[in-house]
Amino acid sequence: MRLPGELMFSFRRLQQELTLSLIMLTLVILLVLGVAGVWIILQSQQLLIRSTQEQVAQRVSQEVDHLISTSTRDVRLMKRLTGFDRRPLAEQQQLLFDFVHGQDGFDYLALYGRNGDLQYKVHRQLPRQNIVLPATEHQVALNSVLDTGSHYYGGLTYDSLSGEPGLLLAIPVASLEDGLLEQVIVGSLRFRSLWQIMAREARETGREVFLVTNDHRVIAHPNPSMVLSRREFTPDQASKGIGLAGATAIIAEAPLLLGDRQYRVVAEQPMVSIMQAAKTYAVVLLLALVLAFSAAVALGYWLSRRITHPLDQLVAGARQMASGDLNTQIEVSGHNELALLGRQFNSMCEQLRDLITQLRDNANELEIEIDCRRSAELSLKELNRELEQRVEERTRQLSDSLRDLEMAQATLVQSEKLAGLGALVAGIAHELNTPIGNALMMASTLQARSTELMAKAHHGLRRSDLDSYLSLVVEGCEILNASLSQSTRLIASFKQVAVDQTSYQRRHFSLAEVVEEIVLSMAPAIRHQQLRVHQQLDGEVQLDSFPGPLGQILLNLINNAMVHAFDGEAGDFWITASVSGDSLLLEARDNGKGIPPADISKIFDPFFTSRLGQGSSGLGLNIVYNLVKGLLGGEITVSSAQGQGTCFTLQIPLVAPVAVEPPQ
Repeated sequence: MRLPGELMFSFRRLQQELTLSLIMLTLVILLVLGVAGVWIILQSQQLLIRSTQEQVAQRVSQEVDHLISTSTRDVRLMKRLTGFDRRPLAEQQQLLFDFVHGQDGFDYLALYGRNGDLQYKVHRQLPRQNIVLPATEHQVALNSVLDTGSHYYGGLTYDSLSGEPGLLLAIPVASLEDGLLEQVIVGSLRFRSLWQIMAREARETGREVFLVTNDHRVIAHPNPSMVLSRREFTPDQASKGIGLAGATAIIAEAPLLLGDRQYRVVAEQPMVSIMQAAKTYAVVLLLALVLAFSAAVALGYWLSRRITHPLDQLVAGARQMASGDLNTQIEVSGHNELALLGRQFNSMCEQLRDLITQLRDNANELEIEIDCRRSAELSLKELNRELEQRVEERTRQLSDSLRDLEMAQATLVQSEKLAGLGALVAGIAHELNTPIGNALMMASTLQARSTELMAKAHHGLRRSDLDSYLSLVVEGCEILNASLSQSTRLIASFKQVAVDQTSYQRRHFSLAEVVEEIVLSMAPAIRHQQLRVHQQLDGEVQLDSFPGPLGQILLNLINNAMVHAFDGEAGDFWITASVSGDSLLLEARDNGKGIPPADISKIFDPFFTSRLGQGSSGLGLNIVYNLVKGLLGGEITVSSAQGQGTCFTLQIPLVAPVAVEPPQ
């Protein structure tokens, strides 16, 4: 089936887009794999070289330690084999001269007596009169050997002729007969033999290995100019991967301990050599990626051809169907999704032919039904007008009834609040009766005893009478002070609670103080029922809200627990609080008999109570709900299980929202 030129051009573009998309996807994947491969190769090379350099640094450190130990052992061996301590001074001088010129380990040797006097000095190249010894360093070495009796490793010395660094070494000469220290040999151990070790490593492995002192000076290097110029290599350079010459390198270190002196053996290899080693692997990987890309291009072209050819047939059939030819059928071959789409297209054409025939039959039936519905609509409009009039009249009646109910509810809510305040007044009056009665009784006792003391004073006052009176006065003052303090505290608490509950004044207050005032004001009722109130509060929680409504909420929840949860029996009531973000989570929980599941959804409804006709109005929890949701701007939830108690959870903002006009 041939297609117009425009259609063929469109599908050639689709084929090109599919091929290009597959090529780009393959290119991105191969590029990611290539970059990852190069990175892995580079990292593996760095790890391998770092591990090798650590081994080289450790090996060189052991060689340097062995070389220095060997030089020290040669001096001791010379002393032992020649009987150095038993020979006269002239023979000792000759032995030292032959030893310095017979081996290449020391720049000079100096012989000191036990009292510190210089007996002989010999240099490998200079005559005796030109030998300049570092007096201060030698004196420190002599003192150390004389004090400890063992050999001493000192600091660095620089030869006056060659400028080469050396290690100061002091060796005791003790008598073999009595073991007493007779003389001390002080010398400068040459580092040139160490340079040869460094040069050998540079030739064999291509790595630069050098020795650094604890003050960061380079004292052994395959390039002598680095040592003679007294170059420095700091730990900061090593941590940043900067070599001695300033180039980026991989650096490894090994410690070297000579006496109490700390040295570092450093092995470095420039990053350029690592890149050269990884270049071969990168080239092989690049060739593999090019071959994979070529295969992906050929595969993408073949896949795009398999997709676009069946699509050509589908588009041609769709064009014929759009022109009105519903007898179009597409030749279908294969078992893939495109073949399934072709079969579904042929089925759709058959269904469309049947549907059009059915629609024509239904159109005639609809015309008849429309006429019937028009007549029915006229009747419905008339009925709607009558119904609207009845609804308006009923709505007016319901609005009047609702307004009357709201006024009655407001009156009952106010009565409930005043009844709670009246119960507080009665409780506080009962609490005040005891301390005020005690104070009055003690005042009358003091008055009677004072009158009796005045009468005795006219006839002669005894010391025992005065002491008894003063003891009574002290005890009475304590009782009066305690009774009046308790009364003052109760009156202040009741005053604050009464003010808060009769007004909705907003202020800053402490949560712990408000809870304490409410519990204190309800103390008579709580003790009468033997209710144990437990408070778990943070004394630092501060709120900017309405303490009166919050106190009314706690009062109603405690009363609700005493009346409904325990039925007058003893029990426990917990008040806990915690701060979560900008909100206060307040829990009021009891271990009473719980709420039946059928009543939980209705406990906040007005006038709902389980003790109807027994003194309950059913407004207590409704007041709590309205205060929490309205004035305090919070949420309240309840959870309960029969026989396991009830828990009211309040989530209240620490800063109450701005209220419009609080209810009076």
